Amino acid sequence: MKNTKDKREWLILAHCFNMDGRAASHTITDRIPFLMKKDITPVVLSAPTGYKDSRFPHFRVISPAPSGIRFEMRHIINNIVSDKIIRSILKGILTLFCLPFYIIEKIFVHLDSQWSWFISASLKGTQLLKSYSPEVIYSTAGPPSTHLAAYILHKMFKIPWVAEVHDPLILTSEKKKWQNYFFKKWIEARIFKSAAAVIYFTENAIKEACKRHGGYKKTWLIRPGANPPKTGRVNYEKRDRVHIGHFGSLASDRNLEQVIKALHALFQDNPEYKDLICIDIYGSDLDTVSEKTLKMYPIGNAVKLHGRIEYDPVSGKSGREQVVEEMHRSDLLLLIHGEGSVCKEYIPSKLYEYLLTARPVIGIIDTDSELSSFLNTKNHYVVLHGDTAVLTALFKELILKWQEKGLADISAVSCYTVSNSADRVIEIVNKII
Repeated sequence: MKNTKDKREWLILAHCFNMDGRAASHTITDRIPFLMKKDITPVVLSAPTGYKDSRFPHFRVISPAPSGIRFEMRHIINNIVSDKIIRSILKGILTLFCLPFYIIEKIFVHLDSQWSWFISASLKGTQLLKSYSPEVIYSTAGPPSTHLAAYILHKMFKIPWVAEVHDPLILTSEKKKWQNYFFKKWIEARIFKSAAAVIYFTENAIKEACKRHGGYKKTWLIRPGANPPKTGRVNYEKRDRVHIGHFGSLASDRNLEQVIKALHALFQDNPEYKDLICIDIYGSDLDTVSEKTLKMYPIGNAVKLHGRIEYDPVSGKSGREQVVEEMHRSDLLLLIHGEGSVCKEYIPSKLYEYLLTARPVIGIIDTDSELSSFLNTKNHYVVLHGDTAVLTALFKELILKWQEKGLADISAVSCYTVSNSADRVIEIVNKII
């Protein structure tokens, strides 16, 4: 199939799309305006978990398996129902309805909740490829089923395929989950065999994937980047305490344990600092490890939970826009890389938003990560995971600096923008077609 129209069209498969607060969605959703400025018409096929876009052809299909229906319907309920009590009731009814079928599925299928999306995406994609004349199939994920749908459509219609892999598909820690591991390994093999270009976000992810499949010539490195806030830059001002902002999810392998222990040690030696530090947690409750650590190492009122920031009808700002503004107001930004083999091959997407604010960042990282060089070269702060004494000393040093005149911006300007990443994707597509 050849595109004979003046305006270029791309079929974009993205399970996560127009989902506020979801990194997998932001990566592709933010690029769309920049693609359209280059006269590229996106024909987007996504799950119904995000809002429908009216600027271009946007189609949504649900994952037909019980786990997929349950997962996606919960997001739909969150999007259309504002009352928390009604939300809970509807989710309870949904769970009861899906439970018998969900249990049967889980007996035989041990995959993620979105595994079946490839079925409905392939069927709908077939229709879209007949209705439109895209020059490329571009899968960006998110769930591996996104790439499986793209592979099926590529084999059927012989249209060039670009696969963008956000997080590594294969991790050493997942080998025990044999069905999930071999499913992802099979999809990764199909990507390297059939895709014209494979995009990764880190050099280490490329190296590890190529060890398994070869194909260095078709791999590309793109840093996803971030957008400056639409409302303009919010100026930093020194406040009552040193506000250290953590934005995003917490989990058992990405927790505040080291931060809490470091603050506890600091307050033991310097009780006067107890009311000078506030850890602002946005977008997440405390994980079980952090909760347990807080009980064992109490730090008073140093941790403040802000929860998920929703759309504000008064200002008209989305939750994401408000969160970015809070990043600019923070004295310090906390980036916890986590633990395990995944840390070697990925960089949290939140880093690129952090870098655009020019606020100083404290990165708690694992060894052998590309994240260390990112932060060191831009004069931010790096602490190795488990090195609590170093973090305690750093907190004390930063409090002393803050007491003098606040904490100044980092002067380096970030080049990791969505505009640059979109240009890079266009460059790749131009080369393969």
